[in-house]
Amino acid sequence: MSFIAGFTGPFILSVVLWPFASLILTLPVFALLYHRDNRLTFRPALVAYLVVLYLLALVCFTMYPLPSDPVGFCSTHHLSPQLNPFEFVHDIRADGLTAVLQLVLNVVFFVPWGFFMGRTFRWPLRVALPVGFLTSLCIETAQLTGLFHLYPCAYRLFDVDDLLTNTMGALIGFGIAAAFTKAYPHEPVDGDAIDDDPKLMRRFVAFTIDMTLVLAALLPIVFLIWMAAGHTEGNPFNTWYSGVVEVLVFLVFEAVIPWIRDGRTIGGGFVRMTVETRERGPVRRVTFYAVRALVLYAMTFSWLVWVSVLPLVVAAVLWLFWMVARRMPYDMI
Repeated sequence: MSFIAGFTGPFILSVVLWPFASLILTLPVFALLYHRDNRLTFRPALVAYLVVLYLLALVCFTMYPLPSDPVGFCSTHHLSPQLNPFEFVHDIRADGLTAVLQLVLNVVFFVPWGFFMGRTFRWPLRVALPVGFLTSLCIETAQLTGLFHLYPCAYRLFDVDDLLTNTMGALIGFGIAAAFTKAYPHEPVDGDAIDDDPKLMRRFVAFTIDMTLVLAALLPIVFLIWMAAGHTEGNPFNTWYSGVVEVLVFLVFEAVIPWIRDGRTIGGGFVRMTVETRERGPVRRVTFYAVRALVLYAMTFSWLVWVSVLPLVVAAVLWLFWMVARRMPYDMI
């Protein structure tokens, strides 16, 4: 049937985009799984990537394809929003099976979203229901505005009935998730448990979060100092104070914060781990944090000061050391 065949292209596009989106979202997905489950196992990771595939498919099905001739299409098509609730009754009478299929698919497309919200994200109904509605509203608004004005005119119809049927689909999916969870409850997770012997992946995810926060703090601070100094031209990161700020911000996130939080950096706290893998006296603890900060700085920000292969060398050495000893060199202190 031509109606069903029209979904082949969007589905293929979503499958093609899936690996790239999954690669980009790998670390956020892992971070969320560590935070939620305090562990990383195959099944939750697979489900997370299925969520990515579903959301890609939802976007592709509702937005793709765009008309190839914007000028010609917009000059001959003037789509007005359909704001009459239950207009689908008239559509069924007029178009028969095609309208019925459209109605059913509008419901079915959002059933997985409701299931994921209830089972995977574990959101209550008071959150899942408005999110389901807002997701549909976002899609309909994108269609009404020509993909938020990326396309010169509306190329698909904004239909209030789609809001109703999409939200109904999300509600049905949420109900299925509730029944599934009742039959197969989630495994209990100790929310206060902190991993004091974190594996390499958990460490890497935590460190990536920390470095993202370091950059988020570093960039505006250096830029504000640069502006306060009266500079209007040049690169603010080619100044002497940018290096000082860089080191200080790095030490705050990788030494000061974990020192006062029993070894939990902000990223480490999110993924439920501590960098302090053993008890240490005051002197050894200071030495541990000093060596750890020096090593991690050399692996990350040292390339801003000395353009060299040092970060790659340090990263390779750390990886090889881990493969042999299953710990980092500074853990031995």
